[in-house]
Amino acid sequence: MASSKRDSRQFVEIVAQLLSRWGYTHTDGRIYGHLLLSDRPLTISELAEATNLSRSSVSVSLSRLTRDYLVTYRKEGKTKYFSAVPAFLEKFLQQPRDILEREVRPLKDIVSQLAERTDSEEARARFEDILKDLSVLECVLRRIIELEEQESECIGTG
Repeated sequence: MASSKRDSRQFVEIVAQLLSRWGYTHTDGRIYGHLLLSDRPLTISELAEATNLSRSSVSVSLSRLTRDYLVTYRKEGKTKYFSAVPAFLEKFLQQPRDILEREVRPLKDIVSQLAERTDSEEARARFEDILKDLSVLECVLRRIIELEEQESECIGTG
């Protein structure tokens, strides 16, 4: 039993770390982890007790997780029962597209502008090195996105 509790705590902590890396809070991850492990839907009160968090913290996280389709709920009277939707692959595959759109391309634009504006050959060379690195990263991310799209087509036609 102690081993099972330890495994469950470790599972929840790893899920929290993973979701934190994907832009969610540690609290979101803990709640999602508990819901994934639960053999039945849980209420806000049950999640607050299981995580030692306030009902308001749990409620805020559940709103975010529900908005992003990681959690669903059903209502019975005034009580909501929450369940996790396993979506690790979907969230993981979304990351390359997000990184490319939100970070790599804007960085490339800024570095290109900096390179154009500088009078220093040293600075220009440094900016060119950064641009080369960002271009390779952009290429890798595009390939990952293409592979994901091909995989989706295979699954859809399989």
